[in-house]
Amino acid sequence: MNLRANIRWVLPTLALALCACQSQSIETTQVNDTPQTTPTHQTQEPTMTPTEPQQAQVAYVRMIIKDKGALVIELDLKEAPKTSENFLNLVKEKFYDGIRFHRVVPMFVIQAGDPQSKTLPMGHPQLGTGGSGKNIKFEPNNLKHKRGAIGMARAQDPDSASSQFYICLEDLPQLDGNYVIFGRVVEGIEIIDQVRVGDTIEQATVLEKWTPTPSEPPSKP
Repeated sequence: MNLRANIRWVLPTLALALCACQSQSIETTQVNDTPQTTPTHQTQEPTMTPTEPQQAQVAYVRMIIKDKGALVIELDLKEAPKTSENFLNLVKEKFYDGIRFHRVVPMFVIQAGDPQSKTLPMGHPQLGTGGSGKNIKFEPNNLKHKRGAIGMARAQDPDSASSQFYICLEDLPQLDGNYVIFGRVVEGIEIIDQVRVGDTIEQATVLEKWTPTPSEPPSKP
């Protein structure tokens, strides 16, 4: 889809809705009567049902932000399988490496994922209109806009999300049901408050597993 430089992201005043273009970006606004008989001279063996391998419910991505540190993002494969798959594929393709955060709204969200941010200067009117060239269908679920939640930015068309994502800096219940949340920050959440416009995603990688870092016991007086 061709992108036009005159597409801009706007912030609705009340709902602070999130939208993205192309695109993507954010907007701030029987019954059986026959008796059964069992031979008395033999024992009936229980039927064994082969067990299927249990599918993973979550996946993890480490995202290193230059001069800030690393976030670990837990993706919810049960609640948002298609959205999570899209994000994981982009990470595996190194799509996010070198992309900058082009939008930061205090007490609202930080947003990145526009490939144009690699070359265009911050503040350029075309920033926020770029995507991966592939859109994903809206995937409603029960996940909420809590602090640290990660969601997909989109344009007014619910099926227009592509590569741009946002991370909530605060609880934003007014956005629940309007945008697709697909995971949350589980490590490094303090870093999201330090992100500024222009900060770069140095590297994003899929982790085989993640174990929470045990918290240190309080020191004795």
